[in-house]
Amino acid sequence: MSDNPMHTVLLIEDDPGDALLIKEMLEQQECKACLVTVERLVEGISYLQQNHCDVVLLDMNLPDSSGLPTMTRLLDAAPSTPIIVLTGLSDESFGTDAVKSGAQDYLVKGEIDGRILKRAMFYAVERKKLEITLKQTRDLFERQARIDYLTGIYNRLMFNELLEAELQRARRYGSDLSLIMFDLDHFKEVNDTCGHNIGDHVLKEVAQLASNSIRAHDILTRWGGEEFMVLIPKCDQSKAAILAEKLRGLVEAHDFGNGLQVTASFGITQLKVGDNADSFTARSDKAMYQAKQNGRNRIESL
Repeated sequence: MSDNPMHTVLLIEDDPGDALLIKEMLEQQECKACLVTVERLVEGISYLQQNHCDVVLLDMNLPDSSGLPTMTRLLDAAPSTPIIVLTGLSDESFGTDAVKSGAQDYLVKGEIDGRILKRAMFYAVERKKLEITLKQTRDLFERQARIDYLTGIYNRLMFNELLEAELQRARRYGSDLSLIMFDLDHFKEVNDTCGHNIGDHVLKEVAQLASNSIRAHDILTRWGGEEFMVLIPKCDQSKAAILAEKLRGLVEAHDFGNGLQVTASFGITQLKVGDNADSFTARSDKAMYQAKQNGRNRIESL
């Protein structure tokens, strides 16, 4: 932790002697941070909810909270703020448990001095920054693993996970479940004639058209290449056909730029007794293939 005077340290400590000792340690180390001291956990949480704080020094045993719940309650209230737990000699095991539960460090009151305290605060802040960065990176990777990079809709991996969940739900409650698969017609010609950048633009536009036309709980997926899936819970095949016709018309009528027009072929099916994920999706694929064979830019049901 640097000597920037804008840094704020929150000390949650009910012992005036220990609080004074911490204050003197920081002054001796010429830490120019602003030290804010409160005596109860609820006061500390209230302060963090209203103010920015760079690091918290937390006594584990307070008038309104004691033991590990003291730290976990504070962490829940301010998950992005680094916490250093202060323990007595007889409570050192609490400090170890606190670190395992999310604190950045723990210090035993009878064994610290200003140098140790200053160093602990510096490393707590830096470790918390790294922790947040790693979490953001992990979240990004997890999102990228489930979202199609080009269109921004679900990819096949995520669809398979969601499909299994919807299959179980439909079986449990005896509810309808329908599936639409559609494929852009002669899409290779678009890429060959107009270039892959235009092809990518078409895929993104189609994904947007479909996204704007389905219900919030319907599941739109880029199945692969120029193929898309729409999984429709609580919907029978006749209603799915209405949606498919709407999507077909939207794609056919859309100007993709410079007069470029594209059509799509649709296959529809409804969940049947004995279906699993493979048989369900294979039947929609077969229906779509029939639409291709029967002239494209049309809908077939199985």
